Amino acid sequence: MKVVVVMTRAPEASRADMAAAIDTSSSGPKTRLAPVIPDPVARERLQRAMLADVLAAARAVPGAIVRLAVTPGGRADAFADLGVAAGHVTVQRGDTLGERERSVFADLFRRGAKRVVLIGSDVPLLTAALLEDAFDALEAQPQRVVLGPASDGGYYLLGLSAPTVPDLFTGVRWSTRYTLMDTLRRCEFEERRVEFLPLLDDVDTPDDLVRLRETLAATPDLAMHTAAALSGL
Repeated sequence: MKVVVVMTRAPEASRADMAAAIDTSSSGPKTRLAPVIPDPVARERLQRAMLADVLAAARAVPGAIVRLAVTPGGRADAFADLGVAAGHVTVQRGDTLGERERSVFADLFRRGAKRVVLIGSDVPLLTAALLEDAFDALEAQPQRVVLGPASDGGYYLLGLSAPTVPDLFTGVRWSTRYTLMDTLRRCEFEERRVEFLPLLDDVDTPDDLVRLRETLAATPDLAMHTAAALSGL
């Protein structure tokens, strides 16, 4: 059994934050995009559109099961409009991103998954072909770690094979330009070879958004949900 897990945030949490905030432009989803998209509702709409494109890519992988792992605070049926059944949504567990990622892999391996690819929800240019490449690499060498490097120094994809979860998470400086480098050090410590996928952008900053607009303008058949959301801004 192969599984694609999309890590994302619970939308209810952002709405609660927005309601409690005085300056809503600095709260809610994708706060680093606030200088160019000050309306948190518009940023929420863009976030959902990017998630829709990521889900479309995951669903196009033959034989793959798709699951969402969401931050605490939301309802399991909050993604019904994106075609995600409540039973396909799990809540992330752990205080750090590394703890949450580790628990996702451990839970799925315990339930019988053989190969798991974990991805972020803000990579709208991700394609089914890249996900298939990740699964092919894991099938060819089960002890291999598959990483999709992000341009900000992190990674947008991590792929592992059952039965054990190597400790690729201890001592990693999360959400910094050192995340990928620290993860590679952990791979070396765990004696795991790494297969790299192509570099992609996480869409977190205004510069990321500019590059995304340029790419979508040149390639209109990519990320159609995201393109539609951007055109409405």
